[in-house]
Amino acid sequence: MSKTQLMQIEKKILKVKTQLTKIGEMRPGSLSKQYNVCGTPGCKCKDKNNPQKHGPYYQLSYSRKGKSTSQFIRKEMVKDIEKQLKNYKKFKELTDTWIELALEHSKTKINLLKNTKE
Repeated sequence: MSKTQLMQIEKKILKVKTQLTKIGEMRPGSLSKQYNVCGTPGCKCKDKNNPQKHGPYYQLSYSRKGKSTSQFIRKEMVKDIEKQLKNYKKFKELTDTWIELALEHSKTKINLLKNTKE
């Protein structure tokens, strides 16, 4: 292990930090599309030959601090929510990369110190 390797790891960490600052709006969770059957007798959703469910309805679900939350999302908000979910996924990937690089940096630094004392 060398100081050059340490500097390369530091450059990678700096790149991750820069990417993190560009993420924008984000939120955890998943978005699902649902179709429902209502309770109205004779409705098209209950037709025996050709049932046509109501929808689609979009539902956002996520857990935060141990609490599960679910809410319906208006159709006109779906694109924004999808972008926020994508940004959150990117955030998680980048922070995982940063952690891996930080561990590698620490191990490299420990090895360098060990080698200089021998």
